[in-house]
Amino acid sequence: MFILYALSLALLIPPTPDQELVSLSPRESLHQPFVELLQVQGFEGEYRAAIKALRSSLIDERDQKIQELNQLERGWNEKLESAREQLQALNKQGSADTEAAAKRRAHLHIEIASLERVLREKAIEREHTIPSTYELQLTKLWLAEHWPERREEIRQEVAGGQARSRTHGDAEDIGYRSFVEDADQDIEQGRKAARQMAASGWLPREVEDHEVRAYVQGIAARIAANSDLKVPLHVTVLDSEELTTLALPGGFLYVTTGVIRAAHTESELAGVLSREIARIAARHAARSAKASWMSKLVVPLTQIATGIFTAGAVSPAAYYGIGYGVEGLSGALVRVMNGTSEKLEKEADQLGIQYAWKAGYDPRGFVAFLDSISAAKKQNFLSGEPSLQERLLNSFTEIQYLPAQRNAVEESGEFDRIRRRLAR
Repeated sequence: MFILYALSLALLIPPTPDQELVSLSPRESLHQPFVELLQVQGFEGEYRAAIKALRSSLIDERDQKIQELNQLERGWNEKLESAREQLQALNKQGSADTEAAAKRRAHLHIEIASLERVLREKAIEREHTIPSTYELQLTKLWLAEHWPERREEIRQEVAGGQARSRTHGDAEDIGYRSFVEDADQDIEQGRKAARQMAASGWLPREVEDHEVRAYVQGIAARIAANSDLKVPLHVTVLDSEELTTLALPGGFLYVTTGVIRAAHTESELAGVLSREIARIAARHAARSAKASWMSKLVVPLTQIATGIFTAGAVSPAAYYGIGYGVEGLSGALVRVMNGTSEKLEKEADQLGIQYAWKAGYDPRGFVAFLDSISAAKKQNFLSGEPSLQERLLNSFTEIQYLPAQRNAVEESGEFDRIRRRLAR
């Protein structure tokens, strides 16, 4: 089933208003990839009540599992406290252990280590894994409920000649439109930041395989040539399993091998790269900074970069699933310095989809990437602004607006070959 799904994405034919819609029950929608929900039929009548009941049931299941874990953790904490009290009692017995006391101490050390490990694992499950799993299901149910109505509104707008009235609706003019100024001013700042990061050892080493580097750089160059980017693009492939992208101002883009391995098609990888190129093209760092971002760079990078690339304590929060995928270090920096900008996140999603489409890639690629990391349980953080459901609805909306690709390029076969090279 998955092979057929991957092959269907490889055809690079985006959904069109004339494509046949799929009828799903509310529960069936929970198990569909996000991209399949683009063609779901609307729910009517009794289905509305079924959706409400299913949503309530999912929330109850989630809350019950969290409550059960809370109860287990309380019991384990009591055992942990008891074990530590027993250690204290042993320490009061004398300056040295008897043979029996030494054995008891060793047993308590093992018990404490085991309890601490279980408590860490269950805390992650309670705080992240369970909420993330149910958030995905609730998001799919929400999309199945709300997207069909929105899709019909878009069809009417397109039929009425209003498609280009939306913000950045002039997608056919990509490369000739201007919505930012002075992009070249970012180049020197980005170059300084790149040098600083390299000199400080904050980044993983660059991939040595020339073919891998050339392949990723080729995709990025193709997207950049079909974008609003006004500065040269410099792409570096980093050897790291972390799902991380980093877009510095001035055209400096970093992507890890973890992103390449997580993607299932070239269009998915293109979707990720497109979104980060959109950040650079739209000058998000410069537009969001309240003061010179370079003046604030050292502390955030010190705190965040190591965590992202070494799976440190900051990593789950920094993920935010690679921009809703890997948010990237650049996005994390913006959050540290200036808080969340829902407007810029939405713009990056929209422009990224447009650039992938303009470059001849399936504009569903970024959404499909979310399916890939969700199936692999690599999503670590599903919260933030805008919400996942709003972000996907916005992405679906932009995909629906875009004219159908008549000469979309199929997968070249290079993607699988490059992934095999990384597996060596």
